[in-house]
Amino acid sequence: MSHLKLEPVYFNSDLKKKTFDYLKSQKYLKYKEIKKFINNKFLSDYPFGFIILDENKEIFGFLGTMFSSRFNADNSYIYCNLHTWIINEEKRYFFFSEGEKILDPIFKYKASFFAKPVKGLIRLFKRYYKMESLNMKYRISFLLKPSNLLLNKKFEIIDDEETILKELNHDDKKIFNDHKNMSCYKFLICSEEAKNKKVFVVALKKRKKFVLNVLELIYVSNTEFFKTNWKSFIFDICKKYRILFCANNYLKPEDCYIPEKEKILKDLNNKIVIKNLPGKFKFDTLYSEFVY
Repeated sequence: MSHLKLEPVYFNSDLKKKTFDYLKSQKYLKYKEIKKFINNKFLSDYPFGFIILDENKEIFGFLGTMFSSRFNADNSYIYCNLHTWIINEEKRYFFFSEGEKILDPIFKYKASFFAKPVKGLIRLFKRYYKMESLNMKYRISFLLKPSNLLLNKKFEIIDDEETILKELNHDDKKIFNDHKNMSCYKFLICSEEAKNKKVFVVALKKRKKFVLNVLELIYVSNTEFFKTNWKSFIFDICKKYRILFCANNYLKPEDCYIPEKEKILKDLNNKIVIKNLPGKFKFDTLYSEFVY
């Protein structure tokens, strides 16, 4: 029987070049897409992934790990998005036959884990690693509704970096700086009447098969404020970012950024797995492959 093991890869390690050479040559996923995920450096002292090695130290796969430092109720914790799972076809049987042993090197890190894996891996995570499987819902809204066009606008959208950073609290400032060099939009929505009423938003324009460009809401600092004032600023967002649709991934209905009555079709479902999330955790897709 062929024995496989996982070996962590760091940005400053000797294995980095060998790993990238493998990723360039593998035939399962486009290299340019993988590179977008793993070239972040949220935490350089944690591995950006694990390679799958056989007894001859030949690479037969790669498992991406996006580690980051996050805040929850004034406490920091390590968060890890598991992504980009590649296993050479000829080694898949041996990989899965290792069962609970094979992924131990990843779960030895003291972190909270989140992944959106294929169905086969969901069973593996639940059975051997006691991960919880949840339905992540996806809501989409059409922004050019007549009711969105007629309301008197009382909000301003600000995307100037200097102005934004002056207005953000400690936690949101960290989020801004961590995502500073990414292609996502970072902006404030501010009330023109009350300057203390504002919300910080991180969003990304994506192209979906069933619609045109969609502005996917990655993070909103004040969900209730955003939903309550939706009609007052959503058309301005539509014009500024040249989009007709807005969308959001969420777990609990109360945490969705888009009001229930604004959706244009039934919310879609995707299976995700989680492990070791802190208490009162509010789900979002920051620090994951969703921000690309």
